[in-house]
Amino acid sequence: MNVSEMANLIKSEYEKYITIDGMKIRYLVKGAGSPVLLLHGYAHFLETWDFNLRPLSEHYQVYAMDLPGHGLSDKPEVAYSTFFFTRFVTDFMQALGIEHASLVGHSMGGQISLNVAINFPEKVDSLILETSVGLANDVSPIRRMCSVPVLSGADTKESGVEAALEQRMKREFYNPDFVAKEMVDMSYRFMQTAEAKRVLLSILHHSVTADGLRPEVVMVDRLHLVKSPALLIHGAQDAIHPPEMSRNACRLIPNARLKVIDQCGHCPHIEKAAEFNEAVISFLEANEPGYLSA
Repeated sequence: MNVSEMANLIKSEYEKYITIDGMKIRYLVKGAGSPVLLLHGYAHFLETWDFNLRPLSEHYQVYAMDLPGHGLSDKPEVAYSTFFFTRFVTDFMQALGIEHASLVGHSMGGQISLNVAINFPEKVDSLILETSVGLANDVSPIRRMCSVPVLSGADTKESGVEAALEQRMKREFYNPDFVAKEMVDMSYRFMQTAEAKRVLLSILHHSVTADGLRPEVVMVDRLHLVKSPALLIHGAQDAIHPPEMSRNACRLIPNARLKVIDQCGHCPHIEKAAEFNEAVISFLEANEPGYLSA
């Protein structure tokens, strides 16, 4: 059984839908134990966690989802702001009876996780920020997001859009050959609709202004408010968000540690999945209640 077949088996067995604030949300839940929520990045979807679900679920009850506006979740006409996504996460937890959990957020998902941790500290046991947005007032990553081919009218042919998507996704990896055709095809299928384009543009609109990132997106001045233990994970060769962002943030978060993974780009959970999973599991185990006294 190859990776793709294994991932499909996992999804067919554990895929669910739930209605949150009137939105039909696709999610997976697997494993038992303390809850861990996986929040994907901008224009991604729950399948991007395929290399992490099984290893993490051997230790924890793991939830992965298509965030609103992404994947197969509903795409309502709302303001896709930081406040919107933060409220969604807390409402998702409430709907599933999750009083508190550890949050693992990639890129935009990291910024959402960070905002939840700062505003609802009682809900966050541990915080893992993977190449997170919001750790610096740097608009360049947002400008790179604008290069998403479905948002430009440069080439509306299916083959042209898919080729452009593949090139964009390759920029997220240290080894561009790592990008699987299945991921490109799935990304194209999820992003080609008018509804998906509207969502992606709304996220950009609520993230950046002519002067840079919006204040609610930049978390630097609030990092000292994080009360939960935090692990920052960054690819040493990340061309989207430079690793210095996580290095600087690690100094500002009171109880934080940093894991930089070499020969790795913007998606350590995919490109260096084994090392990522090991770091996450070790960190969560070390910060479980009662661990030090055991």
